[in-house]
Amino acid sequence: KEAGKVTGVKFGSYVSLLGPGRWRKPAFLGMLLCISGVIGLWGIGFFAPELVGDVIATSVRAEALKGAEMLSPEQLEQRISSQSAYYRGLNGIVQNIGAFLGMLAFTWLAQRSGRKPAFVVAFIGAFIATNVYFQLFTSVSQIWMSGVMGFFQLALFAGFAIYLPELFPTRLRSTGTSFAYNVGRFLAATGPFTLGMLQQNLGETAMARLPETANAAAKAAAKLDAFREATSWVSLVFILGLVVVYFLPETKGQPMPED
Repeated sequence: KEAGKVTGVKFGSYVSLLGPGRWRKPAFLGMLLCISGVIGLWGIGFFAPELVGDVIATSVRAEALKGAEMLSPEQLEQRISSQSAYYRGLNGIVQNIGAFLGMLAFTWLAQRSGRKPAFVVAFIGAFIATNVYFQLFTSVSQIWMSGVMGFFQLALFAGFAIYLPELFPTRLRSTGTSFAYNVGRFLAATGPFTLGMLQQNLGETAMARLPETANAAAKAAAKLDAFREATSWVSLVFILGLVVVYFLPETKGQPMPED
């Protein structure tokens, strides 16, 4: 900063970052890159326990209805509650183990093949893994799918730490990085609301199609299907990230950018 006062260079200036010049493009593209990853994680990925809980509730009720000895309503609800809590916790552990390995894998691939190829693999993997998990998860024996989803979704965050600082000069490096990531986080806060609104609208439509004689199991299944469909729509945000990567530069092996 002292050197900047002598030479007239503005350190940490948002006017310099977002005004006319070469740094505005990487700032906004970096922001879109982060929005895609953050919405994908906080708007979809971290709602995995909701799916786990619904699947458990549905399967436990179905097994209870099939059994020769019926459980009392109180026993049934207690059983569902205890099993839901256990598997929600297990799902979180599996998801975070996958995240840990995904971040290490992204770092290795970014060093070996480049930043852009690593992002391409992570975004495609996140889109596929998220849809597979939320569409095909039907049993607690499939919780491993959550690990695969966490692997790709959280791998992107290792990429942000590596890639964003390489897009800006010394005088704007922390400013550009924080703008791209933190503004992206604020905008990504709309993700859970979007998922919730989609789920509500799709759920109301599904419920309206059910016959008046539909039982509780049928209604629960309709709501679960609406949740699955909503996550598929929101997961398209990963495609946004894939498109944005195309317009960003490759920084592997390149000198840090300066004015």
